[in-house]
Amino acid sequence: MKLGLYLLAMILLSFHGMAQNTIGLPQIINYSKTDYHGGTQTWDIRQDSSGVLFFANNEGLITYDGTYWKNFPLPNKTIMRSLALDHQGRVYTGGQGEIGFFQPDKAGFLLYESLLEFIPPAQKNFADIWDIEIVNGSVFFRAMDRIFEWKNNSIQAYPATTEWVLLKKAGSRLFAQDKQNGLFQFRNREWQPLANNDLLRNKNILGIVDISEDSLLLVTLNSGFYLVHGDAISPYNRIGSATIKSDIYAVAQLNEKEFVMGTTSAGCIIMDFQGKIIQQLSQKEGLQNNNVLSVFLDRDKNLWTGLNNGISFIAYNAAIKYIRPNKENELSGFGARIYKNNLYVASSDGAYAAPLFFDQKDLSFNRSDFSFIPNSAGQSWRLDEVNQQLLLAHNAGTFLIKDARAIPIAPEPSWLFVPTSQVVPASNIIVGTYTGLKLLGFYGNNFIDKGNLKGTYESLRFLAIDNNGIIWASHPYRGIYLLELSTDKTAYSARLLTEKDGLPSTLGNHVFKIKNRVVFATEKGAYEYDAKTGKFQPSPLLKPVLGSMELRYLNEDQQGRIWFCSGKKLGVVEFDETDASSKHTITYFPELSGQVLSGFENVYPYDPNNIFIASEKGIVHLNLEKYLQSRKDPGIILGSIRAFGKSDSAIFGGYLPDSAQHLLYEDKNDPMHLPSGYNSLHFEYSSPAFGLQNNIEYSYKLEGFDDEWSAWLPKTEKDYTNLANGKYFFRVKARSNLGVESEAITYTFIIDPPWYKSVWAYLLYLSLLILLVYLINKWQEKKLLLQKRKYEEKQRQINILHQLEIEKNEKEIIKLQNEKLASEMIYKNRELADTTLHLVERTDALTKVKGELQKLYKDSGDTYPIKKTLQLLNDIEKNNENWDKFATHFDEINNDFLKKLKTKYPKLTNTDLKVCAYLQLNLSSKEIAQLMNISVRGVEISRYRLRKKLQIPTEQTLIDFLNNID
Repeated sequence: MKLGLYLLAMILLSFHGMAQNTIGLPQIINYSKTDYHGGTQTWDIRQDSSGVLFFANNEGLITYDGTYWKNFPLPNKTIMRSLALDHQGRVYTGGQGEIGFFQPDKAGFLLYESLLEFIPPAQKNFADIWDIEIVNGSVFFRAMDRIFEWKNNSIQAYPATTEWVLLKKAGSRLFAQDKQNGLFQFRNREWQPLANNDLLRNKNILGIVDISEDSLLLVTLNSGFYLVHGDAISPYNRIGSATIKSDIYAVAQLNEKEFVMGTTSAGCIIMDFQGKIIQQLSQKEGLQNNNVLSVFLDRDKNLWTGLNNGISFIAYNAAIKYIRPNKENELSGFGARIYKNNLYVASSDGAYAAPLFFDQKDLSFNRSDFSFIPNSAGQSWRLDEVNQQLLLAHNAGTFLIKDARAIPIAPEPSWLFVPTSQVVPASNIIVGTYTGLKLLGFYGNNFIDKGNLKGTYESLRFLAIDNNGIIWASHPYRGIYLLELSTDKTAYSARLLTEKDGLPSTLGNHVFKIKNRVVFATEKGAYEYDAKTGKFQPSPLLKPVLGSMELRYLNEDQQGRIWFCSGKKLGVVEFDETDASSKHTITYFPELSGQVLSGFENVYPYDPNNIFIASEKGIVHLNLEKYLQSRKDPGIILGSIRAFGKSDSAIFGGYLPDSAQHLLYEDKNDPMHLPSGYNSLHFEYSSPAFGLQNNIEYSYKLEGFDDEWSAWLPKTEKDYTNLANGKYFFRVKARSNLGVESEAITYTFIIDPPWYKSVWAYLLYLSLLILLVYLINKWQEKKLLLQKRKYEEKQRQINILHQLEIEKNEKEIIKLQNEKLASEMIYKNRELADTTLHLVERTDALTKVKGELQKLYKDSGDTYPIKKTLQLLNDIEKNNENWDKFATHFDEINNDFLKKLKTKYPKLTNTDLKVCAYLQLNLSSKEIAQLMNISVRGVEISRYRLRKKLQIPTEQTLIDFLNNID
């Protein structure tokens, strides 16, 4: 009877265990087809040596480097159901009626090359390629009716007897299953059956997993598990065929003890080789859907799943897990506590508990279910173990957790509990409540409500008692309270300390007990109170460590580490055991930024493998020891490079074989040459630290442009514009939050000079320069010659001017002389005229005397004296008519005027010449008549005759004509 009850209990327990899952669930990141720009279904997943993931998708080949997704369809646009990678960077793929491979070219672009031309003509018609495996230099492609082998540039086909339903590699062995004839191994260039093949007749094998060196586990669709030991097949009875309630579709080995199965309706099931289900990850745990088509373990031992609709990443090997006490309702977790082999969680809707089995260090792998603690409904703030009992601070009061129930102790809403003594059991416990302080007594292993203490009416959520028994309480909006209990412990005095007492601010202060000291977390770092000065001062313990960063939370674990929250960041300070005063290490957890419950920060460090952190979504479990051990190179991938000019031109695709990413284009290779117009470049880079992108920062440098490496930034792209021509080296590296840097990756390129800076252009410039120098020389010679000529001309002109000046001076002298002569001539002419006038007057006078004498002579008769006088007058007239003397004298004065006139006009008579001479002397006609002893009419007649002889035009006067005779 007892044996029957025991067996029944074991059966019930086993069924209960099957329904349970681990309390800690890994982070799951879901990618929809809008993220990766592909089709819904993903059939196969692989990873190359640089970390890039490759997915066989309904719409072709999809790649992912941690930041950027890229899509490469097959030529015939059919579904891609399988792929395989070799060490040359080739990605072998298969589609409907298509086999071939993608291979990176020199510039890193994936180009497709079909292998259809190598298939024998009779074998070219085939359907989907479901599996691809690479073994010993041969590539095998499985269709339903044949298997192709590609080797040495030729293809051989292996037709199926009935139908090929599997092609899998296990270690160095290659297996294929025929639906009717069982499992075959490829040996000696042929497919050889294994022993006991009848066991696998009409049973579809979906996966082969290594158990040991000579043993393989066969996982079938819905027919259980089988073992291959050597060449013999046998049932694997350690795992019952009814264990899995859903059809298995994909299998992958996780480690030497566990494997994962992707199912059609139950998500992923992780199991060990003893048949124990370790974990189930389905839609309820965060997977996009439960229909898993492919599973793949990446190089970081994390899991990727290709789903019926989407792709999911499961951080199975990550040190961070998530605990959800209520899977049906997402609750905030305010605190956690391990007590008597149970994990208790205080949440936004009560307290929960789950039993723990300490069979492994990481308690998140415990398969257990949380149960709600009765009587704890409502906001639960905190769990504290006091006097070896578990107290719950609750919105409805203070509760004792006992016998899976919440037993009320005090009705007032409470925040936390602080024993007044470090000796267990403490007889008095201070309770911070919504309205001040409460006192609990502890007698006979029971807590007793001693009532509220009289004092300030404030909500006191942060309390600490120093070594002098003084209670310190902080209020985030008022400052710090210094509280002192009365002797009878029924009241307390309160003194409010604010900014005037040395705090950097009255706001945002919190109090904690760290390394047996009361420390205040402020907006400007950690502070402590100096009782001597009555002022707050920067903490001599934490100021050198944490500086002046904003602090919201502090907590010390059993190993002496100090956990802190700054803003929305969580970090831990670990001191060197040999020199804790000066050597320390700070580790941040970027993946938890924004997840820590803001304003209610709480870290429960149970041990280095189990840190429980209050979160907006349940409780975060951190395996610190595992986290710190993952100090590895995060890796760096140069994704793509585009150059910009008149158009956008991709110059690097990001794919290279093996680890050649780190040897991109060094000096030993031919670097990329870019035209001068493409001098603006866009670089994309990433780290294949999947699920940890928030932990990665990048630094870059463009040698030839940047002098120093850039600051570390999370940005995964960089642009450079308007680069000058020349040779450049773009280098980029990644760094994890643990301070591990990757090797820098380098891309070398040359921006060619523009045509006007080319060698031919410089030769042209040199030729033009030589020509220019020659022309300038010629021009200078010509200019010198011209200047010489100008100088000579100028000298000639100067000589001419000098000569002209001399001539001018001479002319001036001559002019002056002429003017003098003219003046003298005028003067002499005037004298001659005056003399002539005197002669005229005298002649006139003589004429009058003669006339009077003649009258007298006539009147008196012929008297001798009168007659003698008349003769004398006649002689005088004869003497006055001595023309020759006058003419000579006139010519002397007037430059031989009469001679020239006579020479030019020889027909002129003396009378004519006289008239001309008298006219030159400006004598009037009357005066001329008197001189010539003729009438005025006679003078006019003489002038008229003279004009005709001289042929003077009517418009010219006779005097003007005579003035110009010279």
